[in-house]
Amino acid sequence: MKMQKLFLLTFTAIVALSACGPTPTVIPATQSVIATALPTNGAAPVVEASPTIESTQIATGNIQLQVISPQDGDTLTTSQVDVIGLAPAGSVVSINDDILVVGEDQQFQATISLDEGPNLIEVVASDDNGNETSVILTVTYEP
Repeated sequence: MKMQKLFLLTFTAIVALSACGPTPTVIPATQSVIATALPTNGAAPVVEASPTIESTQIATGNIQLQVISPQDGDTLTTSQVDVIGLAPAGSVVSINDDILVVGEDQQFQATISLDEGPNLIEVVASDDNGNETSVILTVTYEP
């Protein structure tokens, strides 16, 4: 039953993401991407990977979404996890079944319950203009 639920959630997430327009870019938690100033000779900008942000999942599209905790692939020993992140002020963030409005500080947080084994956490940010982006994390609960 859990595998069917996991498959259905995964399939639903893939369909939802493909219907939302551009595919969000997820930067691995061990890297951040920093673009330096544009060269004056018309050459392409230099992009460097640097380990300056170690605990963030970032999705960019028409709206920016940053999930600070938990990280994709985390194994947890508690049945609940705080999902913490950043999104533009006034945007709406849904974390699985929880819906939040992001305050002026641009931070959001919700505590979600986990089932034993792998759990999908889908974080979706949207704004009044219909822009949307998401991050899908898999965390494992092992009591």
